[in-house]
Amino acid sequence: MSWFHPTSVLDKVFEGGIIIKGVTGALEFLGGVLLFFVSPAQMHQFIALVTQRELLEDPNDKVANLLLNATSHLASGGRAFAIAYLWIHAVIKLVAVVGILRNQLWAYPFSLITLGVLMLYQTYSIFFVRASIGMIVLTVFDAFILWLIWREYGKVRGELPAQSAQA
Repeated sequence: MSWFHPTSVLDKVFEGGIIIKGVTGALEFLGGVLLFFVSPAQMHQFIALVTQRELLEDPNDKVANLLLNATSHLASGGRAFAIAYLWIHAVIKLVAVVGILRNQLWAYPFSLITLGVLMLYQTYSIFFVRASIGMIVLTVFDAFILWLIWREYGKVRGELPAQSAQA
């Protein structure tokens, strides 16, 4: 088994994007752990404490209000969904990232399918739930990563018969 080795600038961009996906997957997993062990009320109190000064200066601060709004939704029953979503998303990302970086052929279609499904959910959310700049940027980034995975999958599939003939 060999690890992925970038040979071109686009390969390095691909590797960087995959590593970013792995880091965000790890952070999502940790976020789910945090939500599991910290009550929504405690989380809301902490966010209120952290954003208090900013809101005194600017009561319309978008980030502070977004954080307060998100933690208030957790208290109203969204906690279990958030934990499940974060953990499922994290596991999918981490399995895909490790598989791709280890040059496992199965990881490419797995990544294409799962990232494609997650992008469909993001697109649905943008058009039918609530459009946000962050979600749009994330979806564009995911589309770019999806294209890079497709490109790399084609390269790997083309190289496998040549490699097995040399062995």
